[in-house]
Amino acid sequence: MALYRHFATKEELINALLDRVLGRFVAEPPSEDWVDDLRHFARAHRQLLDQHPWALAGLFSHPNPGLNATVIGEVALEILSRARLANDSVVATFSGLLALNYGWSAFAGARDALPANAAAQVRQALAALPRSEYPHTAAVAEEMAAYASDRHYELVLEQMLVGIWSAANGDLNPSMGV
Repeated sequence: MALYRHFATKEELINALLDRVLGRFVAEPPSEDWVDDLRHFARAHRQLLDQHPWALAGLFSHPNPGLNATVIGEVALEILSRARLANDSVVATFSGLLALNYGWSAFAGARDALPANAAAQVRQALAALPRSEYPHTAAVAEEMAAYASDRHYELVLEQMLVGIWSAANGDLNPSMGV
């Protein structure tokens, strides 16, 4: 009950804890390369989430727990402003990076909560599927055992960055609907 002398409600306490976690975010100084800066931002943000897995659920339900969330947003928005994207694209890109990191951290946390032989269990379950009914799943079964891996994160992050760079440089294919 002593906590409630400092916080009027449980929500205020949760926001304060989450704000403290977000205050541990360390941004690298800006460089001349906004794509590289965005890469570093995404990795640092994901690292923060991975270091505090308990905070993930709270961040979903308290998307702006305090000033430190705004500070993190300002860092990303500054980087994206150098890409010279329209405001709707800046916000969508920022949201997409956050969604990637929140989702990736949730998947990685679930994977890490499984027994040590989780990859073997995934391989075994996928091997038991009838190949004729699930040919695509069977073809990627070995990689499925590595879901939420750091290697896969880096691959997806690079694919996103290529797409963001393409959008910033007007190189998107009009048939893609963007």
